Amino acid sequence: EDLAGKYYTYVVTNANFTEAEVVDPYAKSAGISGLRGMIVDFDQTNPANWEDVNYLTYDRKELTVYEFHVADITSHTSWNGTEANRRKFRGVIESGTTITKNGKTLPTGFDHIRDFGVNAIQLLPIYDQANDETTYHFNWGYNPLNYNVVEGMYSSDPYDGYARIRELKELVQAFNKEGIEVIMDVVYNHVNSVSNLQFDVLMPGYYFRYNTDGSLSNGSGCGNETASEMPMMRKYMIDSTEFWMKEYKLGGFRFDLMGLHDLTTMNELVANLKDNVNPHAVVYGEPWTGGTSAMPNFEKQSAKQSNGNFYQGYGAFNDMERDALIKSGMNAATTKGWVTNETKSNKGDANSIAKGITGSTFGNALEIADPNKTVNYVTCHDNYALFDRMYFGLQIQDIEKVKDMAMLSEAIIFTGAGTTFMQGGEEILRTKKGDHNSYDSGDSHNQYNYNQLFAIRGFDTTNYYQNFKKLIEFKQNTPELHSNNCSDIEVKFNDEFSTFKYELGDYLVIHTNGVGEKAEHDLGGTYTVYLDTMNINEVGTSMSKVTPVAFQTLILHK
Repeated sequence: EDLAGKYYTYVVTNANFTEAEVVDPYAKSAGISGLRGMIVDFDQTNPANWEDVNYLTYDRKELTVYEFHVADITSHTSWNGTEANRRKFRGVIESGTTITKNGKTLPTGFDHIRDFGVNAIQLLPIYDQANDETTYHFNWGYNPLNYNVVEGMYSSDPYDGYARIRELKELVQAFNKEGIEVIMDVVYNHVNSVSNLQFDVLMPGYYFRYNTDGSLSNGSGCGNETASEMPMMRKYMIDSTEFWMKEYKLGGFRFDLMGLHDLTTMNELVANLKDNVNPHAVVYGEPWTGGTSAMPNFEKQSAKQSNGNFYQGYGAFNDMERDALIKSGMNAATTKGWVTNETKSNKGDANSIAKGITGSTFGNALEIADPNKTVNYVTCHDNYALFDRMYFGLQIQDIEKVKDMAMLSEAIIFTGAGTTFMQGGEEILRTKKGDHNSYDSGDSHNQYNYNQLFAIRGFDTTNYYQNFKKLIEFKQNTPELHSNNCSDIEVKFNDEFSTFKYELGDYLVIHTNGVGEKAEHDLGGTYTVYLDTMNINEVGTSMSKVTPVAFQTLILHK
């Protein structure tokens, strides 16, 4: 019979279990809280004109990726959208939302992202999470339950397995219409709990890695890790990503703890996406683990950073440039990087940044000299927000100085080769109140407060927001930043390693950190100002010599 819309589970009996009831791991939708699989007629899930949605054709090195959580951009009262859409897929794409203050009106939510000008978004996990969908509780979503099912908490009706599908498609459609690619954060490296759930019940001992004493390996730091090298787990990941990209017309995937997956699986998975679904598929991940892994032959087989030169068609986050800039990640809160140290510049940091600008991941006796394998960034959802790194971590209480440091950090990232990535909200100096691990800290720590727009969006002397927009435009439209060859950009720095200078076609880019510059630079010709992040020199001003000031980025046109 026609079973579309029916819910189902499996009852399994084998050597380890007797009549254990589980959800089909291949289920494509689910009922409330993911407790039953759903049989879906996908023709009933397409919004009007879905056939007009096509994969976007960006080169990955053109991308300016904007990461955010579905709830964050609508949860604060300043969003001012429809209450029923708050923290929902439909809230993310609700247009016409604004905030007004002192006679000025600015866009929020979807319209804010459109105005900002990025050409890709990365959504924190939107697959089904191990949670109670009847009661809202904030979580980043790194607690997988049903991998091929959309999370119901973000839909208008979590009891309706069709609603979650249709509304995610509406979201993709709305961004696609604006030329903005949708990238999905995926977490195939672990599940929320192994015990008595799908994989473990259906095939005990197969889908996970185990230590020699029989205990679960915990390379994820979350209590377990999947075994991507096992043929059916490899097939599952390949089938799952193909399904998501085909059905939802996604632009790509970001892999959580990609170092827990083996190279063969990742290479085959990406080849399948590019050959059979979308030749422009963008895939990148975290090239590390969350602990010690029991992966066989881990050093050679892991898709970790040191094996980056064996990646085929995908890339990874360049934490070496990030740490050189602001000493984030595993560094102490008080450690200073090239941007945040105002008394001296470290040659090692300077080298990592210079290489990052060329699209190379460099440091610790490693170089991955391929811009197609590099994702340059300064912050993501993990660790401190950029403002918090300076204000709470380094205890820099001068807000203007924090703003200058933040702008310089982002300016370096957005004037470099490779894929460019940012944490959403950095354009409004978002704060998480000093929380460096806000995965379940609630809306109060994670939400966007759009009131901050008025302090940074062109209504003060530094013009932080407009400068940021211009950097995005520059990144997207400068062919030299989309090169396949790291050697195409030659970065030079001064004797104190406090100033970087490099040419991009007819443009000259100069970055100076807090140490400042003592010498006047002869530019070797006449240039006009395209961008001065310190707003000392007006756009269009002609100059043949310049003495850079602390925290300044200059982009000059010959």
